[in-house]
Amino acid sequence: MKNREKRSSEKWKQKARRRGVENRKLKKRMKEVERSRDRWRKKAESGNARAAKGAETAPRKPAEREKEKPRRYWFELSVIVVILKGKLNTSVSFRAISQLFRIFALSANLQFRQPSHATVINWVHKVGYYELMREKEKADDWVILLDHSIQLGRDKVFVVYGIRQSQINFSRALRFQDLVTLMVVSKEKWDGEIVRDCLLEVQEQVGKIIYAVGDYGPDLKKGLRLAGIKHAHDIGHKIALILEKMYKNDARYQEFLDKLTEMIKQPAQTELAHIIPPRQRKKARYQNMSVRIGWAVKMLKCLRGRKIGTEEREKMEWIEEYRDIIEELSAITTATRAIEKVLKCSGLSRHTASKCRKLTKKLTTEKGKIVHKRVAEYLRDSLLLLPENKTTLCSSDILESSFGKYKSYLSNNPMAGTTNLVLCIAAFTSSLDESEVREALETTTVQDIRDWTEQNVGETLLQKRRALLVA
Repeated sequence: MKNREKRSSEKWKQKARRRGVENRKLKKRMKEVERSRDRWRKKAESGNARAAKGAETAPRKPAEREKEKPRRYWFELSVIVVILKGKLNTSVSFRAISQLFRIFALSANLQFRQPSHATVINWVHKVGYYELMREKEKADDWVILLDHSIQLGRDKVFVVYGIRQSQINFSRALRFQDLVTLMVVSKEKWDGEIVRDCLLEVQEQVGKIIYAVGDYGPDLKKGLRLAGIKHAHDIGHKIALILEKMYKNDARYQEFLDKLTEMIKQPAQTELAHIIPPRQRKKARYQNMSVRIGWAVKMLKCLRGRKIGTEEREKMEWIEEYRDIIEELSAITTATRAIEKVLKCSGLSRHTASKCRKLTKKLTTEKGKIVHKRVAEYLRDSLLLLPENKTTLCSSDILESSFGKYKSYLSNNPMAGTTNLVLCIAAFTSSLDESEVREALETTTVQDIRDWTEQNVGETLLQKRRALLVA
């Protein structure tokens, strides 16, 4: 009896131990399952987040992409705008902008077809044509900037930009997007009467022109007078004329220039090439005097120091003979550049005129006093020209900049002459807003460009040569 009870008790203990082991195993397994569940839950949540993000950036359906394309165009509008901004805001060539877009697309892993350079030219033509031909706002306070650009042969491009006086921001210099293109036309012969007719056509289009800003070229001056439009002389050209009158026949200054020219030729192919003076365009030599004078001032400082070598010193010692004229010109060009900065950014007013007179009053040499007198006369006459205006625009630099960019776009072949690429001058003033670009591309045809070219540009030099050689 006792043995039976003892065996029964031991069996119960063994069963209890086994249940305890199984319970511990089950608890351990439950913890593993819970950890696994949490892990998979986190993976699922992160996967859903990535899927949602991917859905936002995933390629859109063909129907959605088609909506973003201008009618009859293969490329998306956003792509066209990016390429136009890259082209019109830089001087990169048409072929280069096409290749650069391809490189950027590949590096960003974007699947885009590469537009050819001819396609980009076509876009620029259409944006320029649209900007030139679109209806302009009629008002009674228009200000125009006008000038001629000389090309190979007898062709000259006449360009007129415009801006309303009430919309000029006199806290900074003008930008392309501030302006409206009013006229771009090329002719072999220009005179005052033709300029007058063009200006009257512009005035009929926009309303009253209160004044024009530009240089004092004889054709422009006469055309503005015949059209009855007041003419504010561009400050950069005015200062260049003042300096030219003083130094064009100055024997000592011309001798200094001859020495500079001689120095450019001599060491250009030697180990002393690094000390040669900067080259200068003949046409703008009085507008850019400060470039060479600044170099000469630095050379004088080098001669006073010990860093310059013996050979370099021997080549540069002649500059000491012209120290007086260099220092005189340095003071004059420093003052005139400061005047240009004030007037180009803040316009001409009684306040800025007073500031400019103080800048030239510091000039103490004989020629410096002449500069002070001539600048004061210019300021007085310009203020009297438009007494009703508190502040007047007196710089056409933005137009000169457009000519420079246009020339950089031209082919290296000089026989290309003036072509319909002059439409890029109008395209510069486009805001390049997506809606505006879409409208320009959808409403302008290739035939429109051909008709405009035939009427305003005519046959190019290269076309004339081809026709002659074929005959």
